Amino acid sequence: MRQTVTQKMFNRAAVALIAGITLVLLSLTPALAGQRVITKGVIDKDTVWQGNILIKGDVEVAKGATLIIMPGTVIQFEKIEEFGPQKLSTDKLSHFPRAELIIRGKLYAQGTLENKIIFTSAEKSPSPGDWGAVNFLDSVDNIIEFCVFTYGHTAVHCHSAQVVISYSTFHYNGVAIGQKNAKGLPTKCVVPILYNRITENGGGVLFGGGSTPTVAHNEINNNTFFGIYAKKGGVANVRYNNIKNNGKGIIFYKVKDIVFRDNNLVDNKDYNVSMLDGQSTDIALQNNWWGTTDKAKIKDLVRDKKRDDTLGSIDFSNVLKKPVVGAGLLW
Repeated sequence: MRQTVTQKMFNRAAVALIAGITLVLLSLTPALAGQRVITKGVIDKDTVWQGNILIKGDVEVAKGATLIIMPGTVIQFEKIEEFGPQKLSTDKLSHFPRAELIIRGKLYAQGTLENKIIFTSAEKSPSPGDWGAVNFLDSVDNIIEFCVFTYGHTAVHCHSAQVVISYSTFHYNGVAIGQKNAKGLPTKCVVPILYNRITENGGGVLFGGGSTPTVAHNEINNNTFFGIYAKKGGVANVRYNNIKNNGKGIIFYKVKDIVFRDNNLVDNKDYNVSMLDGQSTDIALQNNWWGTTDKAKIKDLVRDKKRDDTLGSIDFSNVLKKPVVGAGLLW
């Protein structure tokens, strides 16, 4: 069977860890019969999680350590006091109020189509923000594949980190995926976001701080506030996505350039495209499907210089005449 790019990356990286993994799995065997409780602390050696995991405070994977999460694992986060005693850090610039899985080393969370890895709240009546994030800090060579994220503050966030996020589902989070380059951290964000289902969150994909993501072949639908929010970013590449039925399809704030084409950008409630105050640079959004070829109707769902002369203009020329075939998920 054909392997995905991330499967190949995972397999190469995992070979060097097999001996250590075997020992860790043997040590975990008694705990797999029930739920394993993990309290606030730091993982400083290669570790494997499998089965049912309950996290009761911040857990950090230290530099030099790798956490591998096996297919079918269910990880629940207990709702802790905001920036309370179960937090490892109260730095509000790079951390979230409630329990996080903090990755400074490496994370391989690779489920399968049949056995996904689940990250969720432990609350009986869960709500967005019950837990913080899988929070990557100055970390490289990470993989998230065939995972499900629900009820996080920002389910996956990359602070100056590099991670492939693919074939995963995000719903009922405050924000599904966020990323930015953080001051003082040497690594630059490289975060391909590929083949994901990003639906029914507060916000879909947020990127800024000079990050330059590739966002391709995703379903970004029915998010309350926005599908994509680009702010102070580098040149992102956004192609072959279905972006529809969000509060706003895509928001721009102080963005200089973006490659945004071959998307189906339709039926978003407030605007398909909205420039915020401070977006004075023009943006080219050519070769997309807007649900119509009628330019007057397209303009009705665009907030730019036509509505506020302090804003830049959206160039939506070369309007496609029909929906982009092959946009969205291919699995």
